[in-house]
Amino acid sequence: MAEPKGIGKKLLGLFVENPDAASEEETPTGDAGEKSAADLVAELANATAPEGAGRAAAPPPNLKLDKMTAPAGGAKINFDEIFTQGGLDPAQLERVNKADTLLKGLPEATPLDIKRQIVEASLRAFGIDPVTIIQATTTQLQALDTFVRINSEQTAKGISGAEEQIKQLNEKIAALRADIDKRTGQLTQTTNAATARKSEVQRVLDFFGASTPPKV
Repeated sequence: MAEPKGIGKKLLGLFVENPDAASEEETPTGDAGEKSAADLVAELANATAPEGAGRAAAPPPNLKLDKMTAPAGGAKINFDEIFTQGGLDPAQLERVNKADTLLKGLPEATPLDIKRQIVEASLRAFGIDPVTIIQATTTQLQALDTFVRINSEQTAKGISGAEEQIKQLNEKIAALRADIDKRTGQLTQTTNAATARKSEVQRVLDFFGASTPPKV
């Protein structure tokens, strides 16, 4: 097993005296028919998988959809703000962050059942009920889904508006080109007519023996 670091090492030391004995630890279970906190934490860990916990299709009632827009100019997204707009309060966000820190702090080689025991005990030490974390992370997932959907709709709307403007501009360009062609054709006709008339006038001038018209 890789040498654990930081908080992962401290937590792992509460449950494992030596690496060889780690895999023999059993995950504690609750009363018959009830899930233990460890099982709930495990569900939380799998919540983001495609086949994970069933999350509601609709966003929570207090989701402020009109404020969940991406920052302009490619600025960094403030996901905590999105979660807040999605209905979570700072205390709920803090609980989720603590759970995430615990999970990240454990060495990857730690057996899953040991991870569950460590996270369960650590969350209890923080006074956190895993059920509240599951509820909060479900809301986070809903908020993120809504965030993407809203921005997708706004992007589609913006693209549609831009395409309509392009269409109108192209129509205007086509109309202007047609006007240019019309004016050019009229000028050609005018020039040809004037040239023909000049020939007639020149014949009169030539008849009287004047190579150039007199100055007026």
